[in-house]
Amino acid sequence: MEGVEHIRAIAWDFDGVLNRAGVAGADGRFRWQHRMQAEFGVETIGLARQVFGQDRRALLTGADDILDRLETWVRDIRFDGSAEDILELWFAAENEPDEALQRMVAQIDSAGLTQVIATNNDPRRARFIAQDSGWGERVEAIFASGEMGVMKPDVAFYERIETALGLPPHEILLIDDLERNIDGADTRGWLTWHYQPGGAMALAKALMPLLLRADP
Repeated sequence: MEGVEHIRAIAWDFDGVLNRAGVAGADGRFRWQHRMQAEFGVETIGLARQVFGQDRRALLTGADDILDRLETWVRDIRFDGSAEDILELWFAAENEPDEALQRMVAQIDSAGLTQVIATNNDPRRARFIAQDSGWGERVEAIFASGEMGVMKPDVAFYERIETALGLPPHEILLIDDLERNIDGADTRGWLTWHYQPGGAMALAKALMPLLLRADP
């Protein structure tokens, strides 16, 4: 990867990169939908539409609370449970850290580079990622759209990270699985890596100049 030797900070995307889950399967449904149907016996198409089918940006930038949308659905179908029950199952079902990338994060940390998470997620899931998933202890900061009020690939998202880290764009690397987010970072002058499923080995080779700095 040209220019990788100048990188001082890595911004990791979460779903689809550090987290194997959080992306739809071949059937277009997420893991939480399969789990919810199996455990609660309810169809989730209406729920997905209620939560994400209306103004997704408002949800992912924190303008709307995901719990409010869930409570509306619970009330409308007279679900025998609470919105909190759904959210707990949802977050747990969509949590599957990539162990190979976890090890890579630890090795890069030994090399002395700053590492952060840069994710489009609502505030409640951002807290789950930081606290329940333990990522708050593995990286120096989590930049989540729901807490920042702006989301990838908006230019302001990248600018906020640059300011917080005190680094110029060319010293930050974004690792993301979505091309539109990669394009946004490219526009800012960041170094980028378009991550593919199961691409830990290819990424390790690209980052080898950084990994070699790690303490033995």
